[in-house]
Amino acid sequence: MATSPAATSLALHLLIRAQVMGYLPADAQGTVVLDLELLNRICANVAAAGVATRSVSLHRLRGEKMEEALRAIIEAVDRSPNPAGEWGPARQVLGDELLAGLLGISESSLRRYAGGERATPDEVAWRLHGIARMLAGLLGSFNEYGVRRWFGRPVVQLGGEPPATVIRAAESEDELEPAIAFAMSLAG
Repeated sequence: MATSPAATSLALHLLIRAQVMGYLPADAQGTVVLDLELLNRICANVAAAGVATRSVSLHRLRGEKMEEALRAIIEAVDRSPNPAGEWGPARQVLGDELLAGLLGISESSLRRYAGGERATPDEVAWRLHGIARMLAGLLGSFNEYGVRRWFGRPVVQLGGEPPATVIRAAESEDELEPAIAFAMSLAG
């Protein structure tokens, strides 16, 4: 599939993000083959959501051009909340009670936003997106139980605070970056 170890690693990172951010094709559940066909289908879903719409077909790219394209797509996905795709995976892994607590909303509001009955407010969307980015790092290292526990455990890299406290206290997307970076550093 990929032309270099770096491209393979980037493709895997994109696949994990697609899983937790709602860009994975509906028929790509369970065990999947990470090949150019799947990557192009993920890229099509990303573009359909209005993200990385200038991305090119990965079929024609090799070497550094492939790596550059994958990096650009990952960066665009990381900067673009997609609540419609992120609610499901986050609810599945974290459960409504924990997720609502992390987002600072009621479980009934969570269900309305996740069900599309009400639009997800911007503040909730960026927090949810930050959590999805954290999940992208954690799911390669922990099982779902371990992921849920991770949010409540004090972390030296976060000033001794649990990630849940950092998420709830954040007043902007940028304030979530240390917790996201730490979660991503744990990617297996």
